[in-house]
Amino acid sequence: MSAFDAAVCAAADAVVQPVWIVEPDASREWFNDGWYRYTGLTRDAAPPILGTAWTGVVHVDDAPAVYTARRDALESGSAYAVYARLRDASGGYRRFHLQAVPVRENGGIARWVGSATDVEDRKRSEEQSAEIERLGERLQFAARAGDVLNESLNVEATLQRLVDLIVPSLADWAGIDLIGEDGHLRAAAIVHADPARAPLVEQMRGKSAARPEVEPLIVEALEKRRAHINRTIDPDVIARVAPPELLPILLALAPHSSMTVPLRSPGRTLGSLVAYWSETDRTYEQDDIPLFEDLARRAAIAIENAQLYEREHLVAQTFQRAALPVSLPEVPGVAFDGVYVPARVDAKVGGDWYDALRLSDGRVVISIGDVAGSGLEAAVIMAAMRQIVRGVAHVYPDPATMLDAADRTLKAEHRDSMVTAFVAVYDPIGGKLSYANAGHPPPLIRFADGSVDALSGRGLPLGLRDRTDVDGGVVAIDDGALLVFYSDGLTESTRDPVEGEQRLRAILAQDDVVAPGPTARRIFDEMLREGAHDDVVILTMLVGGPSAVQKSWTFDARDADSARSARVSFVEMLRDAGVATNDVFASELIFGELLGNVARHAPGQIAIALEWDAGSAPVLHVLDDGPGFTVVPRLPSDTLSERGRGLFLVWSLAEEFNVTRRDGTGSHARAVLPATRPRG
Repeated sequence: MSAFDAAVCAAADAVVQPVWIVEPDASREWFNDGWYRYTGLTRDAAPPILGTAWTGVVHVDDAPAVYTARRDALESGSAYAVYARLRDASGGYRRFHLQAVPVRENGGIARWVGSATDVEDRKRSEEQSAEIERLGERLQFAARAGDVLNESLNVEATLQRLVDLIVPSLADWAGIDLIGEDGHLRAAAIVHADPARAPLVEQMRGKSAARPEVEPLIVEALEKRRAHINRTIDPDVIARVAPPELLPILLALAPHSSMTVPLRSPGRTLGSLVAYWSETDRTYEQDDIPLFEDLARRAAIAIENAQLYEREHLVAQTFQRAALPVSLPEVPGVAFDGVYVPARVDAKVGGDWYDALRLSDGRVVISIGDVAGSGLEAAVIMAAMRQIVRGVAHVYPDPATMLDAADRTLKAEHRDSMVTAFVAVYDPIGGKLSYANAGHPPPLIRFADGSVDALSGRGLPLGLRDRTDVDGGVVAIDDGALLVFYSDGLTESTRDPVEGEQRLRAILAQDDVVAPGPTARRIFDEMLREGAHDDVVILTMLVGGPSAVQKSWTFDARDADSARSARVSFVEMLRDAGVATNDVFASELIFGELLGNVARHAPGQIAIALEWDAGSAPVLHVLDDGPGFTVVPRLPSDTLSERGRGLFLVWSLAEEFNVTRRDGTGSHARAVLPATRPRG
């Protein structure tokens, strides 16, 4: 027998008349003590195989009717009733009314419960029928309790369901006391059958259940004892146990009988279930214990599951908060807005994230993704993916490289996981967005003329891709453009992603979508007026307005006069800004070396810009129209050679330095300049 069946059997043994229980697959049956007392048989002499224990007990003339009724009921799943004579211990026969009913749980038959009522003595028959009816009610109550307690993984909701289940059928009022992390026992849930009394019991919620000197004894008793009954309650005992602030309330409630059942899970005691009779004349008896103990066992499992879920949920939320930016970067000429909206249903924390990071050289790294699955593991993976993208971005902000690093980490540490991700690098000076996609919904871009298009490319998700599976590109971003990065929860709410994307495009085509204010939230509200069925993240990037470029120069690199004039103007700007003399000298040297490198290797048109805004270091940008190259700063192999020495010098003097190829032709050098201001 299972643990639950043991509780049912204990309740059946308390019934005087014969009772039997049949397994749901009709393979075995169990008989209570009343059966053995009447028949004089022993448990060893009554085999558990269905029907064998009845041989010789049912009168031979009544046996066909009994067996037919049993067979038909088992096949149809319905109750049966039949009269038959049963042999007693002395060998005589008495007439009984045999009946059995199916007990259902979770949509199926959990067991059959049958009873034999002696109808030769009508008065005794009526008493026994009442006992059987009470047993049936308790079995149905136990089945209903299992369903109710498993309806939620919220601790507060689980506790409330438990007391609502008890009151008023098993108590006039009841409460759940839980042992907190500080070891104190406090009322976590409480309810009264009389609405007029509800304000009284509500005052006890969250309060200590007993005086400080008595509380340790109660906790120790819960850890050692089974259910405890106070058949009658002496008001003087209440006065000795109750905290002074709760004593008037308890005396006003006037409980006269109580049942206290420990709530235990493997390895620890969670608290207690306490039920009271106060409004009725009923009292708790020993035969009430099996039902309450079974209820407490189920409740303890449900409470601990809910507590474990809430702890995991809290940890997952912490990881999720860590994976979402505290604030979005402030970039002159760019307005970011982001929103994360969890699913409206009571679901686990998801694995969606978005991020935007401004690098010291002025570029902005954008990432968005979605981890398959939910819960703590998804949150951990989500935080790891975001941090990997950020870490690689500081060293080598290339979208394909960042995705490759995330993919390698995912395969090494979470082999069975899958993540969709999109990574982009926006260059405000060049006005270009380079990107790579790993199975994520492609962002949409609304151009200044109001047309809407998706960034091409999708690729395979992280965890499934190869190193060569790079799907991305480069797109020009002009003033007035709006980019919308999002997770699939935005477009798949109606389970039709095509229709969802069409609706999103229609919203982006409206002129008011680029109005000042929280763009991401406006898009969410317009798309999902009734809330989200899944987690949704949206990140918007609106381009336009004054940039951080303080000064720019455009001329032919071979024009010595123009070059000299630009250099003088550059130095004057730094001095006027109060930059220390040593840093002005270093910055001027960087300017000259980059200019000389273009004149030597890419003669022709050159564009130079000084980007500098509050809170960031100045960045010198040099763009040429030459063949294009990238740089790995190092000394030349020939230490006496002048070739390569200039760029190494730039790398040594600058806070950061990199050179990338431009889309089409030419190179883009970025040098983060030293800019210490003298102390006043």
